[in-house]
Amino acid sequence: MSVTEGMIGFMKRMLEEYKTLRGRTKDSGVRPFWDVVVITTADEDQRKAFQLQIDDKAERRELPLDLPIHVVTDPPGTRIGNGGSTLTALEHLHAEYGEDMYQKKVLLIHAGGWSQRMPSASVLGKVFSALPHGEPLYQMLDLKLAMYWSLVDKMKPGVLLVCADDFLVYNLGSDSDWSIPDTGFTAFAHPSSIETGRTHGVYVIADQDESIRKKHITIKKCLEVLQKPTDERMEKQGAVLEGQGPFEFADGLTLEGKVVYTDSSFYFGTDVMKSLLDLKKKIGQITCEIDAYGDFLQALGPRATSDYIDLTGNISLMTADLKDTRMKVFDHLKGTDIHLLVMNASKFIHIGTTKEYIYHLCEDKEFQQQLSFSKDVFNVWTDSFNYNNHKMPKMEYESLGCVMHSSLPKTSSTPIRSVMEYCHFDVPVSVQPDTIISNCQYQLAEVSHAPKVLTVPKGCFLHTVPICIDNRTEYVTIFLDIFDNIKKSCFSDKVTSLSFLGKTIEDFCSSSNLTLKELIPKDTSGNAVDKLSLWNLKLFATQSSMTESFDFSLTEMKHLISGKKMTEPTSCRRLSMADLLKVKDVAAMLKYRRNLFQAITASKN
Repeated sequence: MSVTEGMIGFMKRMLEEYKTLRGRTKDSGVRPFWDVVVITTADEDQRKAFQLQIDDKAERRELPLDLPIHVVTDPPGTRIGNGGSTLTALEHLHAEYGEDMYQKKVLLIHAGGWSQRMPSASVLGKVFSALPHGEPLYQMLDLKLAMYWSLVDKMKPGVLLVCADDFLVYNLGSDSDWSIPDTGFTAFAHPSSIETGRTHGVYVIADQDESIRKKHITIKKCLEVLQKPTDERMEKQGAVLEGQGPFEFADGLTLEGKVVYTDSSFYFGTDVMKSLLDLKKKIGQITCEIDAYGDFLQALGPRATSDYIDLTGNISLMTADLKDTRMKVFDHLKGTDIHLLVMNASKFIHIGTTKEYIYHLCEDKEFQQQLSFSKDVFNVWTDSFNYNNHKMPKMEYESLGCVMHSSLPKTSSTPIRSVMEYCHFDVPVSVQPDTIISNCQYQLAEVSHAPKVLTVPKGCFLHTVPICIDNRTEYVTIFLDIFDNIKKSCFSDKVTSLSFLGKTIEDFCSSSNLTLKELIPKDTSGNAVDKLSLWNLKLFATQSSMTESFDFSLTEMKHLISGKKMTEPTSCRRLSMADLLKVKDVAAMLKYRRNLFQAITASKN
């Protein structure tokens, strides 16, 4: 069987089965569904935003009707990581269900954070990111619910922990004589190149018998878990498969070069649920970052040592009690069983950055086939405005970008390596490659003079966010280069040379008639912030409508790229992306998308 027939066929059946469950009771399908779903968030504002979207999806019958979905927020204060969020979620379940929680199969989706590498998901959350499948349009939450459903009847009550910005494409094969061990941890393991192993968790398997590679599923003991190891460490610890490539796996999956088994999601049984709740009692209030992969899994296996506790390169914030807490986690979990669910016909795909998003949605044909993704999903193409028969060249399907949940004139040009989502344009838009346009609008009724075509330069990211200031809704359109490093920070004396849209912050001040002082944020004491980045610089102007906001930002962006000056000083209020999250108007954003949904639906009826 080929990779195409195996994984594509399995995933297609799974999505078709899940489609029949939307708007029906959760256990009315071909197999039992999850008893409970938990989604974690970074703070209370994000929790409210998630709940509003869940309510909207339920009202449109896009979810199983009786599926309990709990949105659990991290406690205020220090970032606690997805390990800390796991402990918090278990406490919530115990408060909600008591001892009955140990009778439930729980899907735990970690979705907190600000999605700085994919800012179009910063406001509403990456678990609600649009995906080019289904009508109405699927979001990441829909895929998560569908993606792991086939494993529910293979596990006893416990928790399956997954993240919100990745995909698992797989085939379980026809052998049904296996089940996930009901005690300890069971981690999903996927054949991968050694290059992939450098940026993931890597498993050292107790028995690397070559015969297991052709089996779709096998359960193996794990000796040790390595996190983002070097090639030398993978070799030394025995994680690299023995023998010379190419290595062949189930469904004809073939990998060249050196191969390891890497991580994705993991399950833990009710014994671990109880153990982790005991751990939370020992720790008390969490005041540091705990990682579910780096801290929980690295403590497991007969060869586990505490050496990793001193390795803090992946920790975003060092706190005084970090190492002490990590040691408590290690001591508590050491000796707990860990098994591997070796999935030999599988691929784990991360999609948390603008570059990954464009590649997988526009160019990765195999991935698109495996998840039944299309390039023109839940859109209406209008011909109301036809400026003197101006028409873009008709493009072949293979040359198209990805357009989702949008209303655009038929003469718009959306070439390959471009993504448009939740957009409503009265005027044809011509986007260049490597472009993402999200939640943007341009209506003729709101402008005095419209161009025949709106042209968006190559490599740009545009995303409009409604905000509420002084009880008034305004709009800000973020604009970036898709390769801009939003997290990269520098001290204030270096900020003028910080890269922005292929230019510098100094260039931006010049082209937009701004002083550097206008862009610098202040701390709670009113002093200028020392460490500056594209995330906290006040780069983006507020406007009174979505159309004006998009138009103004597009103009500013083009002036910066071309090196031309704006004709007049810009006196409007400036906000940073960090500011937007504090004043975002989630209700206004959802209202816009709801209205667009209704317009698209009406046009199709």
